[in-house]
This record gives sequence, structure tokens and C-alpha cells, in this order.
Amino acid sequence: MTRKLPPERTITLRDGRTMRLRPILPSDVPNLLAFHERLSRESLRLRYFTPRRTLTEERAAYLCTVDFDDRAAFVASPLDSDAIHAVGRYERESPHSAEVAFIVEDALQGLGIGPALLERLAEHARSRGIERFTAAVLYENTAMLSIFRRSRFNPQISVEGDCAFVKLDLTALPTPQPRPEPRPLSTGLRRLPSTA
Repeated sequence: MTRKLPPERTITLRDGRTMRLRPILPSDVPNLLAFHERLSRESLRLRYFTPRRTLTEERAAYLCTVDFDDRAAFVASPLDSDAIHAVGRYERESPHSAEVAFIVEDALQGLGIGPALLERLAEHARSRGIERFTAAVLYENTAMLSIFRRSRFNPQISVEGDCAFVKLDLTALPTPQPRPEPRPLSTGLRRLPSTA
């Protein structure tokens, strides 16, 4: 049985451009490899704590194949192509907690993609019973820490050495409520009494 994919969302960047936040797909391996090649050594170092430059096709296939339950990933793509310009993902670490991480292509950093990915991941995680995100971030990664600090998830940040450890409370999100059934529209006409 094929699992239903989470829906796409459309976001408007701070420069006015529009992008899609869409679920990652197994067919995205070439897109993910191309995205990874465009990342600067500094972006890779801040994300992975090391300036590693190579991403194997096997590793890319693993990253692109998720169940959207224990592992989920969303990517930012233009409206007219499936090119990847940012990736956000979580991996469940306990029944109600997951580790979250994301990375944005250098040319698009600071335009609001990171906060949008965090919101999208949190929304989906809550629907899967996850109540908390955790993250480990280099303390010098002020842009990422700023995204967490400005989020609406009651961030708790502790620092040990050169690393910051983040906890986000996803229960700060409102619980999705079922939509009420639509009521029939009144025509404004009164029923006349039967003469029969």
C-alpha cells in the first residue's frame, strides 16, 4: 500500500519570490546531489561540523527515501522545477521526540526559507505524535540559532563548549481541529402551507 505524501505548501520569500515546500521523493537523488555540490564549504561545516564535500549516490538515496513518520524531509523548490535549494528533515529519536536539521543554499540564505521549513516540519511532526524537536548546532552558527530563538516553540538552548543544544516544544502549536461540516445555504424562501 502506497503511503499518502504530505501536501505541498507555497511560501513567499523576503525578496518576493515564490517557492514550494514539497516532500522529498526517492526520485530526488540527482536533485539532492546537485544541491549538495552547490553548497559552500562553510555551509557544509556549519551543518555537519566538518567541511565534507562528497555525498555518495547511496547516501543520497537513503536521504531521499523517508517514511514521513519516523523520518521526514521537505525541500524548497521553484514553482517550475524540482531543483532543490534547501532541505529540512527530522528523525525520530523516541516516541515523542525527534532531531531536526535543515540547510539552505548559500545564495538563498536569509530570505525566510529556514523558518518556513521549521514550521512545516513541526506541523507534520505534530501530526505524527512528535511533541519535541532537538537539535545540536555549532554555537558560532548564529543564523541557525536565531531561527530557533525566534520560533514559537518555546526554545530552550544550552551551551557546552562550542556546541549549542536546542529543545523546541511542538505542543506550542495548536492541535489541528476537524473542520465542521458545511451547513446548507438558506434560500430565504418560506414553505407555503399545503392546501391539499
